[in-house]
Amino acid sequence: MVAVLCRKLDGSPTNGFERYSHNLVSGVKEAGITSVQPNQEARMPIKPSGSLMGPPYFDIIFPIWQIVRGHMKADVFHAVTDSQAIIFPWLKGKKIVTMHHVDKTPPDSIPEAIFRAFYGLGTRIALKQADVIICISSQTKKEVMESYGVPAERIALIPQAISSAFHPMPGTKKEGTIGYIGALKKRKNVEFLVRAFAAYMKREDNPPMRLAIYGNGTDLFYLKALSSELGVAEEVDFHEPVDEDKLVQTYNSFSLFVLPSFQEGFGFPIIEAQACGVPVLTVKGALIPEEVTRFTVECDGEDSMADQMARLLRDREYREKIISDGIRHAGTFSVKEMGYRTASVYKSVYDQGRS
Repeated sequence: MVAVLCRKLDGSPTNGFERYSHNLVSGVKEAGITSVQPNQEARMPIKPSGSLMGPPYFDIIFPIWQIVRGHMKADVFHAVTDSQAIIFPWLKGKKIVTMHHVDKTPPDSIPEAIFRAFYGLGTRIALKQADVIICISSQTKKEVMESYGVPAERIALIPQAISSAFHPMPGTKKEGTIGYIGALKKRKNVEFLVRAFAAYMKREDNPPMRLAIYGNGTDLFYLKALSSELGVAEEVDFHEPVDEDKLVQTYNSFSLFVLPSFQEGFGFPIIEAQACGVPVLTVKGALIPEEVTRFTVECDGEDSMADQMARLLRDREYREKIISDGIRHAGTFSVKEMGYRTASVYKSVYDQGRS
């Protein structure tokens, strides 16, 4: 029996961690592995993420209660992030943890600092007790090895995956929109996107566009002020995070998608947008896995991004090549493949425990 230690799955993931959890459970099931998720029994009306109560409740309080009740028994325990590994010392069985990235940017708020401290505790426990560390990308593997001195033989590299629900919707109207979906905080570097968009809009020969930013975070008010300062406030629309059931349609509504992040352990939005047939622009030199950014348009600076925005909107042949390459690329990150490779790790550590 495998116990997947994740926060309660409600069918509506709101971030990369939750999306990974949903895909993992689905993928290993397809690979023939029966898994349980102990937090599914939680009844308190606490959101899995987006509140300060979510991490302590789902990662410590409720799991400890399950252990006390004798409901936390399995041959293999898989913590989907290092946060869930905090309870490893109380578990009997083989242990696996998935690490998504090593955050190298400073926290930009008190809640973020608390969040980082909490995860840091989980990381220390995970690195000490895990039999296998799954890294979701070559970038994460390199960061874990360099930052923590973890030998390569303790690491299994299993790339993230996206649901087959992400696909082009030919009937969706493109309304001249450049899009961003994600958190609004320093690591995401959304300021770069706003400045690049302003540079694009200042050129009189460029077709008029709008910039749609979907997300919340500590940079929201700053980004609104910056839009006004740069003279593009009327063309920049700020929206709440996209509901899961509207995500595919929202990607399909974009003419272009930009992920300007300084660092990503994987970069889900890149693959999701590509799967929906949308060209993706990124920042050259960003710490995002090369296997993910391979078919994005990488930009040297704000003016370079403005140039590429214009080219992708004007040069039909170039745009169609970027789209077709992106769709093909996104198709290699399948839930089925992730599930089978993870199931292989489960069987390996289980067999080690029996020998």
